Parts: sequence; structure tokens; C-alpha cells
Amino acid sequence: MKTSIKFGLIATIALFASSCNSGGGDDFDKKSAADTATKKIQVQISEETLNSLLESIPSPMEMSSLLKESGAQFDNTITNPAENADKYTSSYAKALNIGIYSADLGYLNMYGKSFATLNYLGSIKSLASGIQIGQFFDFEMLKKLATNSKNIDSIMYISTNNFNKMDAYLRSKKRAELSVLIISGAWLEGEFISTQIAKTAKSDKIEERIGEQKITLDNLMVILDAYKSYDYFNKFYAEMQKLKTIYDSIKIEYEYHEPETKEVNGQLVIVNESKSKIMMTKEQLKAITETTAAIRAAFIK
Repeated sequence: MKTSIKFGLIATIALFASSCNSGGGDDFDKKSAADTATKKIQVQISEETLNSLLESIPSPMEMSSLLKESGAQFDNTITNPAENADKYTSSYAKALNIGIYSADLGYLNMYGKSFATLNYLGSIKSLASGIQIGQFFDFEMLKKLATNSKNIDSIMYISTNNFNKMDAYLRSKKRAELSVLIISGAWLEGEFISTQIAKTAKSDKIEERIGEQKITLDNLMVILDAYKSYDYFNKFYAEMQKLKTIYDSIKIEYEYHEPETKEVNGQLVIVNESKSKIMMTKEQLKAITETTAAIRAAFIK
């Protein structure tokens, strides 16, 4: 079973922190009114559904461990440049790239890139303020935590607690689609970083984790499909469908073993030995890598 990130995605992320008053939201993003002009229905996605999706995404700590085991060196060309934040003018572009920058922040944090981390925190803060969720972002606290990789547990705890509050706030303002885009951006960037590293690291574990994203992507596409009446989502969904088509050709075999009990430090614990095997070819991995890069490029430019 995977470590739950429940917003660990926005954990290395370090996105939303302790301040959580709800002031300043009544004039919610008037500049981006055009975003909602094509809105046909008001979609409601349950909190449980979002939580389930988040829990299926590899945690920053898990991916950090895999990266270190692979011996991969830091690549400063992988992340979306922090200065690109000024390009994102619509609410939807800002939300998606908050997620993208969150994943980038995790990657930088893994390699102790403190100076760059501060720049990315600044970009995230700017974008968050642009969609009226800056009140959930304690920049000074996160700056102290995110510049030291040893604080990732604290960041995860803060992020988990405050993502719930941010999501509840967006729902109250009938803008839950922004939560979906933040999650989508973080997943997409995590996929991009993993596939780029896999090109040179040649790690079976990283490749296996990429293959396992078939399940997460299936769940994500169901949620994105519900928002297709929004122009931005329709375009994003169409691009992501290209990636899903590749993943649909990948098979996952499950080997079930009945759970067993054993004694550990005087306590009885249940051990689950069931396993899954990803049937992914090098050609499929190459297609995933290229398609992920193309999708990402289209939405960060």
C-alpha cells in the first residue's frame, strides 16, 4: 500500500499554510470572469472523491526515496521557470500552475535548492493571491520550513489540514473546479519529472511507479470529464485523453495472497503480501514520456 499523500502532493508543495481566515473573497477574481462564461452546469465533486484521488498519487517522500536510490542528479531544466507565473492571467491557468509549481517545489526541496525554493514559493504566493486563496498561505512559515528538506513532515501536516479549508472555501464560492485543477497540475508535473528522470536513471522502481499511474489517471479523467462544459477543462481533458489512450494499452496483473498475521514488538499486525505487476514496454514508456511533455508544454507556455 502506498504512503498517503493526502495533499502531500501539495506537501513538498508547501502550498497552503496556517493562516485561514476567509476575508477578501467576496470579489472573487472578477478579472477572470471570462473563465466562467461558458459554464453550463455547476458540478459537485464530493470531498471523499477528491481525497481518494489524492491518496492514489505517490507522496513526495516516496518519490524522493526513489530518486535518491536511482542516483539521479538534479536537473535545473526540468522545472517550470518561476518567472513564468506572470504569464498566467486566467483563474484556471493560475490554479493549474499552482499545482505544477507545487510539484516543482518538492523536487527542488529534495535536492536542497534553497534559493530556488524561495523563488518558487514567491510564484505560488502570487498565483494563490490572484485567485483569492492567498489567505491560506503563510509565506514566512513556509519559507522557513521549505528551505530545509528535514521539515517535509511538518509541511505535509500543514498542507493536509489547510487544503481541506481551502477546498471548502472554494466550494462555498462555487469554484471547486480550481481545486481540481490544482490537483491535476501537481499530478501532471509529478508525472513529467518522473518520466524525465526515468530517461537517464534507468530505474525499474521509477518506471513501475510511472506505470501505476494508469489507475490514478483513470480516476482523474472521470473528474475532468465532469467539467468538460468549461472551455479550459475541455481543452485540458482532450490533451489528457491522449495520455490515457497510451495508458489504456498497459496491463496490470494482480497476484493475490491472503493476509497473514505476525508478531512485531509484542503486537499482532496484519501483513498484506498481495502484489501488482506493471506490464509496460519501453515503447509505451517512451510514448508516455513524450505525450506528458507535450501536454505540459501546452499549459505552461
